[in-house]
Amino acid sequence: MADTQDKYVFGRDKQESKRLNSQHNLLLKVTDNTLIHPSIPQESVHSVADVGTGTGIWLRDVSKLLETTNPKCYYHAFDISADQFPEQPGNIQFEVQDITLPFSKEHWHRYDVVHVRLLVAALEEVDYKAAVTNLSAILKPGGFLQWEEIDEESYKSADNPVIWEIQRCFSLALKAEGKCFAASAKVYEECKAAGFLDVVRLAYRSDSKPDIRHDVDKRLADIMGSLYARLLLRSGQAADEDAASKQAEELVKQHWSLCAEGKSPPLTVMRVVAQKPLDE
Repeated sequence: MADTQDKYVFGRDKQESKRLNSQHNLLLKVTDNTLIHPSIPQESVHSVADVGTGTGIWLRDVSKLLETTNPKCYYHAFDISADQFPEQPGNIQFEVQDITLPFSKEHWHRYDVVHVRLLVAALEEVDYKAAVTNLSAILKPGGFLQWEEIDEESYKSADNPVIWEIQRCFSLALKAEGKCFAASAKVYEECKAAGFLDVVRLAYRSDSKPDIRHDVDKRLADIMGSLYARLLLRSGQAADEDAASKQAEELVKQHWSLCAEGKSPPLTVMRVVAQKPLDE
C-alpha cells in the first residue's frame, strides 16, 4: 500500500493551487451558487470545518457568506498536507490532519457544518467508513455533513469517445490503487450505515448553464493534462512520463475538436448531505 502522501495523485505546487481555485469557482456555478446546501439552516451555523481543504478557498468564501449574519462564526481547515495553505490565513485556522485518522479531542462535537470535497483520487475504498466516522465525531449533535465529488457519474456518455477513454483510464487506475470511482455512492452508503439522518445524494449538471460551457471544457482539458496523465503513469498504462504526456496531449486535441463541433460533455457534480442525530 502506498504511504499517506503517495495516495494523493495531484501535485501541490502553485500551478495546482491556481487550478484548484479556478475549479472551485466553476463548481460553485455548477451547484447553483450554493456553498452550503439550502437544507442546512445558515442562521444556526456558528462553526464550520473544511476537511481536505487544499488552498482553503471554499472556507474563505463561506466566511464571506456568513460574515454579516454570523460574524462570530469559527472556521477550521484541515488537510493532509500544509503545502497549499495560504500565507495569510485571515480568520481561518489551518491544521494538518489525515481524514482517515481520529481528530484530536478538542475538535469533537465542535462543528455545525463539516465540508469535504473531491477525495475520489485520494481515499482508498476501505477508508471511507473511518473517514465518515471521524467526521461524525467532530460534528455537533444535529450538525450537517456536506460532501461533494466528481466521480464516475461525471464520466458517462453515449457518444463521446474522450469521455469513454477517461472513464476507462480512471476506472482501471483507481481500482488498481484500491480507490473507489463511485465515491459519492460510497459516501452515501457509509453515512446511512453510520446512522446519519435525511441522507441525500444530489446531482448538479452544467448543461443547464450554457454560459459556463467554455469553463467546463477547459476544466476537462486541465484534468487530462494532470490527473489523466498521472494515472496513466501510476497504473502502468504509459511506459514513462513522456509517453503519458503525449497520450494526454492527443486526448486534449480530440476533446477540443469535439467541442468545436458542439459536442462539449457536461460536468456533473455529486453532493451528499446528511445530518448527525441530535441524541449522539
